[in-house]
Amino acid sequence: MIGGDSFLCAFGQDAVAYYPVADRLLIINQTGKMVWELSNEGHEHAAIAALFARRFCISEARAWHDVGQLLRVLADGGWQADHAEGSDARLPAAGVAPATDSVGPTCCGIFCFGDSRIRAMSSVAAFDAGFFARFQHRLVEADGSEDVLEISQSGCRYLLVFRGSFVAEATTVSKMISFICELLLALEHPNRPLLAFCHAGAVVWKKHSLLMPGLSGAGKSTLTAFLAAHGFIYLGDDTVAVGEGDAALLPLPTCLSIKSGSWPIIEALYPALRSSPTINRFSRSLRYVDPQDNSVILPAAPAPSAIVFPTYSAGELTQLKPLSPLQTMICLLGAHASLSAPATEAKLRKLIDFVEKTPAYELSYAELPEAMQAIKEVLTSQNQ
Repeated sequence: MIGGDSFLCAFGQDAVAYYPVADRLLIINQTGKMVWELSNEGHEHAAIAALFARRFCISEARAWHDVGQLLRVLADGGWQADHAEGSDARLPAAGVAPATDSVGPTCCGIFCFGDSRIRAMSSVAAFDAGFFARFQHRLVEADGSEDVLEISQSGCRYLLVFRGSFVAEATTVSKMISFICELLLALEHPNRPLLAFCHAGAVVWKKHSLLMPGLSGAGKSTLTAFLAAHGFIYLGDDTVAVGEGDAALLPLPTCLSIKSGSWPIIEALYPALRSSPTINRFSRSLRYVDPQDNSVILPAAPAPSAIVFPTYSAGELTQLKPLSPLQTMICLLGAHASLSAPATEAKLRKLIDFVEKTPAYELSYAELPEAMQAIKEVLTSQNQ
């Protein structure tokens, strides 16, 4: 039996598997899908290897080796190998097990999410006031009604407690960020069941919403800031959820996060950026700026008319390449897409359906005006 409580959903000729222990999605090709199904039907390693040797006309030794490798990967989605190497699913160089802090929790601010007022308390350096500065536009005064969100650590574990109840634990910064983001998303969008969420920017133009997933440093936030200053309605540039029922875009309300390399470009559009404090996080210098003065902001938007994966490529021509559903899913997982808790097979099927139905593109750009024009053309084409 592969993966314990894990489950598999068909995705064209391939499949997508979900691993609850690692909270991980994995795309599996036809060969991996065959091994998964044979193993879950009760076939042993030797029987599967013998079948592969006959089907692919290879030696039994080669088949034994290849099937063994597949079975190890499929057992946990490759999580054990990644975990052993200290990899982190969200932030580079942040997967090392934490050392225990000796200081007590400090207040990182009181913030408003939906109808909830949250006092953020942390005794973990990675989740200090600098981490919560992305929500500085949601700061409120204390009135005694705040719910406490506390982040602490014990040995090699980060712990998350909310309203006095244990919520989650993690062994990497990235995983704890994921737990915090999902909790805040649920508070910001009460009564809106979440399907999945990923690291992404999101905007709206002429009633068309656009989801722009991407890793930190790809140019996603710079492009989002540029669009928001040129008539696009701002949703978010950090974490965006997809609603379970209608695939609506439900953003986590964050300020624009502008890395140091983009300051000269964005300062002209957002003068407040010049006086914003510089925050150093994970070897990057960045500043947060509230887009409120430059852009209309929406709390949510309809299902995206398109998904665009932007990447800044200095000196290159602007190129927009359509993606197949399989390519789109690979890129989404690269942007750390996660199913919302509790993850179910039904949710995975809905995510696959969302990917198959939504047009997606890979956008490489060097000039922001050209990237904006390419995006406008993509969204305009959805009217045709």
